[in-house]
Amino acid sequence: MKSAFTLLLVIGAAGVAQIGCSGGDATDDDGQGGSASSSTASGGLTGGGTGGGATSSASTSSASTSSATSGGTGGGATSSTTGGGGEGGTTASSTTSGAGGTGGEEPLGNEIPTSIPTPTNGDGEIRTETTVLRNAANGGRDVYDFNNQKIGVNNTEDCDDGEGQKTVFEVEDGVTVKNLIIAGGLPGGNGIVCKGDCTLDHVYWEDVCEDAATNSVDGATMRINSSIALHSADKIFQHNAKGGSTTIVTNSYIADFGKLWRSCGDCTANGGPRNLVLDNVRVDGVKTTIAGANQNYGDTVTITNLYVKGGYDEEDDKPKICQEYRAVTDHMGESQKLHGGASQWNTDTCHVSKSDIKSW
Repeated sequence: MKSAFTLLLVIGAAGVAQIGCSGGDATDDDGQGGSASSSTASGGLTGGGTGGGATSSASTSSASTSSATSGGTGGGATSSTTGGGGEGGTTASSTTSGAGGTGGEEPLGNEIPTSIPTPTNGDGEIRTETTVLRNAANGGRDVYDFNNQKIGVNNTEDCDDGEGQKTVFEVEDGVTVKNLIIAGGLPGGNGIVCKGDCTLDHVYWEDVCEDAATNSVDGATMRINSSIALHSADKIFQHNAKGGSTTIVTNSYIADFGKLWRSCGDCTANGGPRNLVLDNVRVDGVKTTIAGANQNYGDTVTITNLYVKGGYDEEDDKPKICQEYRAVTDHMGESQKLHGGASQWNTDTCHVSKSDIKSW
């Protein structure tokens, strides 16, 4: 794995309103991947909920970083916990609300981490099946703080060939995941799949296998803040959800990847619109493009304060910043790049100006 230098950059980030997340998982630019493994286990539930199933030990941190407001202990008899132990309560106060702007929400901050923390559980834990993080309404809780534990899944499918990789975490609607390291390589599987609105705050992917995270439910928002994702042959964030669904990436560092975000090019019953909001993000080693959006489905890409290692080469159009596609549905052909694949500026699809692309 390519090492990331230790640095904490403070840059003023523009406020973005939080919206919602959805979709399935896809394995490449244009394809739709399989769903998560059918055998799943609930992870580390508190506030009277039952912790994980027999084949999955859920890990949660102590309540020191997210204060619970009602009692309860994590996990039932069939669930073992590692790390700092189960966190009490079904509601928690935290600083993970959406970045500035609407609804009186507090900003998450504008620091960009560029070094993955040392795991607090040593070499990490490889679970046998997907772990489901249930929300408070379903007996879990709405904030899961993993205290920088490293967790993967026993995935046996090749990262770069076909579909069917196991999902590490399936995150229910309204859940925030904090301070989590997703193990690199095969154990990274299909990463995190959001099954509704979700926030991934200070989540770190050592070496992306299939996708880092997937937005998979129509109309929802997947929000990634102060996170790091490294080493992907193709996509980092996959967006399959339709119906005005949104992926928001802020204050994050992404390095050595094909595409940072891609709207599904040929999903079953494909459509849109899908939206990307990118602000105060630092990138290095872009192999293909920052964002690929489907013009014919009304997708939008809004980029502000993007920091490109070495800068954007306008003469050669490298790296590509926002590419427009004509997508297809139900695997009937392949989506096509428009405008010869050239970066598009200030269009109905690509809401991005060259002045917002900066060098570092």
